[in-house]
Amino acid sequence: MLKHVFIITLISLFSLPLIAQTDVDALNYSRWTGSATARSLGVGGAFGALGGDLSAININPGGIGIFRKSEISLTPAYHLNTVKSDFSGNTTDTNKNKFRFAGVGAAFVTPGMSNNWQSNTFAVTYNQVTNFDKKFSYENTTNGSIVESFVETATGLFPDQLNDFYEGTAYDVDLIYNPEDDYPDLYAGDLDQTSSTLKSETFESTGSLYDLSIAYGANYRHKFYIGGSIGLPFLNYSQKTVYSESDPNNQYEFFNDMTYTEEYATTGIGVNFKLGAIYKINRQYRVGLAVHTPTNFSLTDTEYRTEMNYNITYDVNEGPVTNELEVTSDVVEYFLKTPWRFVVSGAAVVKNLGLITADVEWVDYGRNKFSFDTDIYSFYEGYAEIVNGDIKDKYGHALNVRLGAEYAYNKLRARLGYAYYGTPFQGSVNTTSGVRQNLSFGLGVRPDGVYLDLAFVRNLQKELYVPYRTTNSPNVQEIDNSIGNNTIVLTAGFKF
Repeated sequence: MLKHVFIITLISLFSLPLIAQTDVDALNYSRWTGSATARSLGVGGAFGALGGDLSAININPGGIGIFRKSEISLTPAYHLNTVKSDFSGNTTDTNKNKFRFAGVGAAFVTPGMSNNWQSNTFAVTYNQVTNFDKKFSYENTTNGSIVESFVETATGLFPDQLNDFYEGTAYDVDLIYNPEDDYPDLYAGDLDQTSSTLKSETFESTGSLYDLSIAYGANYRHKFYIGGSIGLPFLNYSQKTVYSESDPNNQYEFFNDMTYTEEYATTGIGVNFKLGAIYKINRQYRVGLAVHTPTNFSLTDTEYRTEMNYNITYDVNEGPVTNELEVTSDVVEYFLKTPWRFVVSGAAVVKNLGLITADVEWVDYGRNKFSFDTDIYSFYEGYAEIVNGDIKDKYGHALNVRLGAEYAYNKLRARLGYAYYGTPFQGSVNTTSGVRQNLSFGLGVRPDGVYLDLAFVRNLQKELYVPYRTTNSPNVQEIDNSIGNNTIVLTAGFKF
């Protein structure tokens, strides 16, 4: 079974008001697909050696030099996302559908400066490279409780040292407490590893990563194509989780139910550069090579809040009481540097028949790195070191492979594609964890001067979600998510 360990890491560094800068966020913000147009998606995104398509900017900007005519295109997309969550044998299906623009762009071809350099192409695109939309929920009765996590995280700290956004809120609403006044750094709760509670959670994330790219490509004797681009990725991400436990059978004296809500939003902009080239060995075969520099993001957590609600019965004669607490954070600004990427491509083109194409991409996700402006956030320096250490320990290099074929019949096109995005995990994590696979097919019609392409992409992946972490408890709450995302993409363009 393919599993992606997707753990919301909650680290207590006294009362630092940030949780959004985790190793999971670094991974999410650095796993890009690149393709945006229906034609490139129809062949699995394998366009590194082909060029002549506006999605080439995000894969191999050398392909910009292949354009013979100027063109403009627009690509809307409709996403149908489904998650089946299995929590100890109880399954829940959750759907989330949304319309987004996958991309828009234009390429402008001008004559070359000599007989050898036959044409120049300038291009501008705004393409979606990552979609963060996801929603799932689960429910079942199991042993153990999130109270164990609150107790473990708090133990060894005095009440004024607790993280205000996690175990501190549990303490303030009496979900955990000091059982002995003489030991203020010792904590207990009304539930423990033997407790059986009804657990449920709703997870929802929204947002996307769009890359604004400006590129230049040149054509040398229709044999060698070279190009480069500057990219300005715009990130917008928000996430909300609502976790609950309850005692529907009234087994426990004080505990009735509790709800812990966590919500945050992150925005940012980055900068990167891409260089690429395509060489035609002959009329049939061509190869491509591209290098993507790290993206240097400047990110801002515009919102972070947690809320704890605890329904407790102190006295049966007085009935239940609900203790509530909401904590919000100030705006936090920080930086993320993503890894280098290297893409090697090959294609075989048969005139009046079609083509076969392949890309292989190498990226080391362990090279992600957070940092802070220490003049402003000097007290976060130790936190960044901890998270960056987690990234190095947890993630490693991955190979992403994209394959595709296109059949041509007069003005009509039919396409098939497959993409395999390798696991970013290393070490003790299952070596097949985090694998993503895309199956795609597409159709197109290309009369003179205009074109219309349609693609359907089926994304398959597995992930293991753990709502909270404990070290000493024998109970681990694991939710197996089977994700099936369907995307319908339409690209319309005209040449001039």
